[in-house]
Amino acid sequence: SIREAYAAKIKKPMDLTTAEAKLLSGGVYLGPQDFVNDVALVFANGITFNREGHDEGEPLSCAYFDASKHLLRYARWLSLEYLDKYLAQDEHTDVPTPDDGLVTTWKLTTANKKLARDEMETIALKSPMDTSEEGDRFTYMETECEKLLKSLRHQSDAKYMYFFIQSIYPPDYSAFISKPMSWDQCNDTLQNRQYETIGELVDDLRLIFSNALKYNARGKGTETISGKAYDSAVHMSARLETAIDRMTISVSNRLETDKVEQVIAERELEAEERAEEERLRKAWQQETENAKHAKGTVTTTVEKIRIIQRRPTRKALDFDFPFNDDDEGSQDASHIDALRQQKLIFESQRADRVKMFKTSIALGGSVYSRMFEQSKAAAWAKKKAAEAAKTKGTIPSSDTKSSDGSTSTNTCSVNAQTTSSVGDKVDKDREQINKELKAALGRLKLSKKKKKKKKKSKTEAKPVIFD
Repeated sequence: SIREAYAAKIKKPMDLTTAEAKLLSGGVYLGPQDFVNDVALVFANGITFNREGHDEGEPLSCAYFDASKHLLRYARWLSLEYLDKYLAQDEHTDVPTPDDGLVTTWKLTTANKKLARDEMETIALKSPMDTSEEGDRFTYMETECEKLLKSLRHQSDAKYMYFFIQSIYPPDYSAFISKPMSWDQCNDTLQNRQYETIGELVDDLRLIFSNALKYNARGKGTETISGKAYDSAVHMSARLETAIDRMTISVSNRLETDKVEQVIAERELEAEERAEEERLRKAWQQETENAKHAKGTVTTTVEKIRIIQRRPTRKALDFDFPFNDDDEGSQDASHIDALRQQKLIFESQRADRVKMFKTSIALGGSVYSRMFEQSKAAAWAKKKAAEAAKTKGTIPSSDTKSSDGSTSTNTCSVNAQTTSSVGDKVDKDREQINKELKAALGRLKLSKKKKKKKKKSKTEAKPVIFD
């Protein structure tokens, strides 16, 4: 059985659960080095047990062998980063074995930490970056670059980053600095997909603060703008290096995990192809033997094999990256923030459209009411003018003559009286018309003033009806 085979090969078994239990019980480990040795032993045993199967090409053993190799190196990286305060100031380095290129045991020294960091930077900062098209969602490596940029724009660091956001430099800046750089320039380069590796972005970000330290060195220790810029560059440079260290571990682990999964997927595909070839060979041999036994004509059937390269799928890992990335955020959080921002913009635009619609209705009602009032006033005035003209046209002429003088005289006097009374009536009508027109204009002005005071009018103004 596997248990018996494991016990025969592995003299000192160890697993992560046992190491955790020993750590939590307290007093078992005399120091951090003992705990690190047990963690390393877990994956070293995995390599030892699966080495024979790996050499023979057995798929499952190959998968466990490759995974154990990666996790052993990853454990070394984490231990040397996490246990930094327990590192000994020693130049001792543990050299990888010539067969596998692995370090199965290591000491917690500063020299080993430098060696591990060089390995991670080679993987994370120099590997070609998978780029996306402009407007598409960022790839994993581009997202890590974006997180690195955002780590410098925290609210708590706003007063320090104030000097390094935009490309605004003093007049004599070019005399001291040959290649100016700012945060906006780095961000624009990333958005335009012009970075080929993460190391290029890291170099540009480091250049921002190295330029500031060089130009503002003369103001160091003073309360001038130059002195504040120098102090800010020192502070933000330390923040940048911390963020780079975290990103380096995360990216190097992800890239190495992808490589292992790619190798496993290719090996599984090759195994399936070999199994299919073996099946076809056995089927052909069986058909040949059957034909010979039947003493008939030997017929061979040739089947065409179509090999399809399947893209390996990324399997879920049973361990998680231990760093707490609350400061840098995550890609999912950034995506949710973007969706939330789009929703707020949409709601604001919808509210503006509703407000514009209501304003248009109120304005249209006001214009319609005003035109209706004017048309009513014009019709009424035209009607009154027609009535007045008709009344004036019925007045008899004063120069009508009669056959006798007395009749003519009386008629003239009657006509004069009639003319006088009609004229008085016309004047009164004109005065009445003017009064009513003035009253209508006054009511119109009053309605205008009331409408101006109301910010939102939902009902149309009632037209003035003339009696």
